[in-house]
Amino acid sequence: MGFTDAFNRIRLETDLQTQEQLARFLEIRQSSVSGAKKRGRFPTAWAEKISRHYNLRYEWIMEGHEPKRLVPGMTPGEIQQLVDRFWWVLLHASDAGRTRVKEAVETAYREVRESR
Repeated sequence: MGFTDAFNRIRLETDLQTQEQLARFLEIRQSSVSGAKKRGRFPTAWAEKISRHYNLRYEWIMEGHEPKRLVPGMTPGEIQQLVDRFWWVLLHASDAGRTRVKEAVETAYREVRESR
């Protein structure tokens, strides 16, 4: 949970290389980042936001526990390509096709929620 270790791991896998870039990404003041560094604690809310955006596991950011990625083997860019392709299919499918896609997404969503 130390600030320096967490931020060093983030630097390895993202384009967030400076405290100023981190603050901009988090939409906070740079002084908030400086304060967290002085306290030696990386806020969990920051790690959660970075985790979701960059496909990094919260546990890896905070403690260094492998694996790094939420979706192993996929970079954020690859996940975005998958999402873009999904939306293209959804927008160009027939009504029956959209219904099947909608049902599949709803089923997957329910399964994820039930597994928590």
